[in-house]
Amino acid sequence: MDREALLEVKNLKKYFPIKGGIFGKKTIKQVKAVDDVSFEVFKGETLGIVGESGCGKSTTGRALLRLLEPTAGDIYFQGKNIAHLKKNEMRMLRKDMQIVFQDPFASLNPRMKVGEIIEEPLINFSIGDKQVRKKRVLEIMEQVGLTPSQIDRYPHEFSGGQRQRIGIARALATNPKLIIADEPVSALDVSIQSQVLNLLKDLQKELDLTYIFISHDLSVVKHFCDRIGVMYLGKMVEIADKSELYHRPMHPYAQALLSAVPSPNPKKKKERIVLQGDVPSPSDPPSGCTFHPRCFECMDICSEVTPVLEEKEPGRLVSCHLYSDENKKIIV
Repeated sequence: MDREALLEVKNLKKYFPIKGGIFGKKTIKQVKAVDDVSFEVFKGETLGIVGESGCGKSTTGRALLRLLEPTAGDIYFQGKNIAHLKKNEMRMLRKDMQIVFQDPFASLNPRMKVGEIIEEPLINFSIGDKQVRKKRVLEIMEQVGLTPSQIDRYPHEFSGGQRQRIGIARALATNPKLIIADEPVSALDVSIQSQVLNLLKDLQKELDLTYIFISHDLSVVKHFCDRIGVMYLGKMVEIADKSELYHRPMHPYAQALLSAVPSPNPKKKKERIVLQGDVPSPSDPPSGCTFHPRCFECMDICSEVTPVLEEKEPGRLVSCHLYSDENKKIIV
């Protein structure tokens, strides 16, 4: 039985211009932060997006909500293309698409009380009267592990984990269908991370939520996500179920990335793949496959032809010439 796609992204691009010349009016280059990315997110699942810092993970998430306007591409949410909606139409749609930011302190207004922060989305979307909104705020606070007595406190009076719970409560206020979690636990202590992750999991089951979980922590992603997309230099290079990806990554970059995950068994020897060189500049990416200057499996075609993200096995998409019909490689 086919799963229902809640979100479908096709050829998404987000370029940032670099200005130069007299008074900085001339565009001399473009930073290709997100470059031709396509994927699906199925209803009720958690799709993880991983990669090195600067690979375009967070930019992808913000472009999906049009907090950053995409340069090109299509974004289908519940079958409707939202990439070209007018501002007012997009604003109303954000009731169903929310985001939890990385830094729980920077994302909360320090001059607003907790109750006001959580109530704000309800006011923006004209949901209920004052009494209904207060009841909803108290209900959400209880869901995320906060108490009614904390409703009149300010963000600085809370710990990091509690502040992130406030951010989650704000995202839940409008009963969204999709939540983009942009490294929601990376700023928290390890002991608090598991509490917040378990809270997100419980909320997903209780409220039938769909998540896009952006992170650089491969151990967290393995624990939390159903499928994982690996990004490198603005491109998606592999998408697979987490069990398949961690058991036998196919793209050379995914292999190198996962080889860096520490083994829980110190006696078990693990071969580490160390990549040579630095990540190229997104303003001047290499020709062909952007990973080829650092790839340990590089072939002549890799520097000339850009590989396409294609389904190589059921449910597994890979962007690599190693698995083309001419250069078929089997990973066991």
